[in-house]
Amino acid sequence: MARKSETTWEMLNIAMTYYQEYIQSKIDRCSLSITDLLYVSNFKGGNASITEPLVILTKKIKHYEIVLRKVEQRLFGKSLSTLPIGELDTLVSLCDEFLALTTKSSSKIRGIGPSYASAILAAHHLSLIPVLDRRVLNGAGIAVKKDSQNQVKEIASHYGGLIRAFHVELTNRPGLSVRQLDKEWFSAKL
Repeated sequence: MARKSETTWEMLNIAMTYYQEYIQSKIDRCSLSITDLLYVSNFKGGNASITEPLVILTKKIKHYEIVLRKVEQRLFGKSLSTLPIGELDTLVSLCDEFLALTTKSSSKIRGIGPSYASAILAAHHLSLIPVLDRRVLNGAGIAVKKDSQNQVKEIASHYGGLIRAFHVELTNRPGLSVRQLDKEWFSAKL
């Protein structure tokens, strides 16, 4: 990645744009396949490889589709900045449900963890859902514990707090988008 975090964010945002273009080209935007996971892997970077046999992957990914469709049915077209508290609670609950799939034996996909799963949600609902990322958690001022490799321990447990922090900040700064705030917090000094 680039030396400057802002440049890294810009590069990753291009990968997010590629994924969004792919989503828009699908007949059923909530259907998921290995292609979605590859786009997310390209966006998130790192060294995770998707190594599930395709027949097993196809079964596991259906669990993610179910929750993605729930988000679509309940919150499609809504903006995080204008979401009432009741719908914010629904959003947090659905996002937590989606990320929990990364830990269940019936749906855990090797190479796809909570942060990657959040990128699937964010790409489908860019004005509503942020990407869960250690740099963004840092920029939001959310206290976390890290392991010896500087990775956030139990990162999924911070997603609700991150979504709520985005909601507060976006409410207080009208006109700011989820992606603009993501860039700001991603770029904050670690």
